[in-house]
Amino acid sequence: MTSQRLGFPRLRLLAVVCAALTFVAAVDTAGAQQPTPRRGGAPATPRPTTPRRGGPPPATPAKPAPAEVKKVEPPPAPDARFHMVYTAGDQKTDTVMFVRGPRKRYEFQEMILIDQSDQKRMLQVSVPAKTYLVIATDGTAPAMPALPGMPQAAPKPPGVINVTTAITDTTERKMAFGRQARHVKTVMDIVPMPGACDSNKQHVETDGWYIDPPPALIGQEAVKPPSQPQAQQTCADDVKATMNGDPKLLGYPIAYTTTMTGADGKPVVASMEVTELELTTLDAALFEPPAGFTAAGSPFDLSKALSDITEAKLVAADTAPPAAPAAKAPGVVRVGVPEFTNKTNMTVDTRKLRANLIDELTEQKIDAVPMAAAPPADLQKRAAEQGYDYVVFAEVTELKTSKAGRFGGLMKAASGAATAGRGGAAGAVAGAAGNAALSNETTEASLAIKLVQPDGKQKMSTNAKGKDGGGFNLKSGMGIAKLAGGMYMNMMTAGMFSRFGSGLGYGYGLNGLNGVSMLSNPSLYRMQTRGLGATMAGTGIDMSAGAASYLMQSAVNMDAARALVGTPGQAGPSYEESLGEAVQNTAKAVQKAVQK
Repeated sequence: MTSQRLGFPRLRLLAVVCAALTFVAAVDTAGAQQPTPRRGGAPATPRPTTPRRGGPPPATPAKPAPAEVKKVEPPPAPDARFHMVYTAGDQKTDTVMFVRGPRKRYEFQEMILIDQSDQKRMLQVSVPAKTYLVIATDGTAPAMPALPGMPQAAPKPPGVINVTTAITDTTERKMAFGRQARHVKTVMDIVPMPGACDSNKQHVETDGWYIDPPPALIGQEAVKPPSQPQAQQTCADDVKATMNGDPKLLGYPIAYTTTMTGADGKPVVASMEVTELELTTLDAALFEPPAGFTAAGSPFDLSKALSDITEAKLVAADTAPPAAPAAKAPGVVRVGVPEFTNKTNMTVDTRKLRANLIDELTEQKIDAVPMAAAPPADLQKRAAEQGYDYVVFAEVTELKTSKAGRFGGLMKAASGAATAGRGGAAGAVAGAAGNAALSNETTEASLAIKLVQPDGKQKMSTNAKGKDGGGFNLKSGMGIAKLAGGMYMNMMTAGMFSRFGSGLGYGYGLNGLNGVSMLSNPSLYRMQTRGLGATMAGTGIDMSAGAASYLMQSAVNMDAARALVGTPGQAGPSYEESLGEAVQNTAKAVQKAVQK
């Protein structure tokens, strides 16, 4: 009894102990999965679990995916519009430049140049003719054709031109267009070494104000003038540049005055000022071919369109009600020069001959004015209304060829070699004329000339002849170059542009380029790129001057390749030299007659 009573409490105690042990084990197992907070609230550190031998490793918690970082593109640079005024003497020339992304537009009154660098092409737009020409700038454009019948001259070894530039910071500063402008002076000496193709020695001083390039110009290329036509490009000099000073001081020019002094010692002064600089949003259509304009298939098509429209203007002026005659200097003889007539069965550019004669008469100190083709009586009436002293009538009466003798051919070859080395536009055309002498045919041209007073009284009647044979004839070769050379020499002083620019059929470059004037003097742009070694905006380059120089060089190239007789690009004898000499002799005869 007693043992039974004592056993029952023991059994109950044993059950209580077992239950307690089970509870502790359960709590311990649960604690391995979820830590029990320590006293004070901090969670207990979980114990690392050791995998059983042969069992799989514990799973590693997956890391959260990193947040995606989006690249923020900078906003595009704002478009820009620049208005510049160029001054030479008493003449001012306005131009406007627009920049939108990689594209630029330059407005020179009647001529517009659109640089579509993203498509590697230029658009040359004539506003009066409502015609534009697409020019590839990636090297795929065909070379300008040579004069008919002209063989290509052998290349001449290049020479060396030393260019030394000194850049001086005056330390003067001012605010312009919301930016700090720096006053910097540069002095550049261009010295051709013996044997250089371009023998023009120049001393150039520039006093200018520059700012850091606006965002629209950063990374932009300036327009580079085209090279001479392949058939005439016989030499390209190697420029050796030395610079003293920091070119980064130059930046974008907002104003400068440049004085260029050549070998003759006569200074030529030109200045530029940016009058407006606007950051804006431009219409993309400004950088496309204008609506309603016709695309020219070739430079010759544009040349024809320009010549036709300018001739139409001249006809309108000649048939308009008479206005008060333009004043002329005392003692100066004024001569009206109508378009030549052509009696031969060949196609002759009679408008270009008229332009050449005007240039020759101007050299003879005669005030020569273009007149549209019309019956003689109408021309004399117009001359009386405008106060002209005379009208000169010229007709091409004969063009012929003959075989050259051996001696003459050799001498003409020497003439070609002599002229080919001359630099600039005059040299390019003169070289072309000399190269024409390498042909085995000589040409002769005859002109019938009459000098008539407005009342019908005849002052002079004669024949003027020209020939490209007879040995060394550098004079006649250079005569052909006078028009193109004159374009270069007269740019800074406006020259013929202010007087005849819109009325002459000079070729596609000159027609419609009145207003470019001194801006297009290639020396202005060449002196910036030489020495500075710069092609990008932001290093002192006047981008508008580069664009104008591009148009002017294109004009010279076209004028050089445009045949006086025949169809450009087709084989045949060249009458450039013989007609050039005949026109020279015509001017001399007129000058002699008016002196009597």
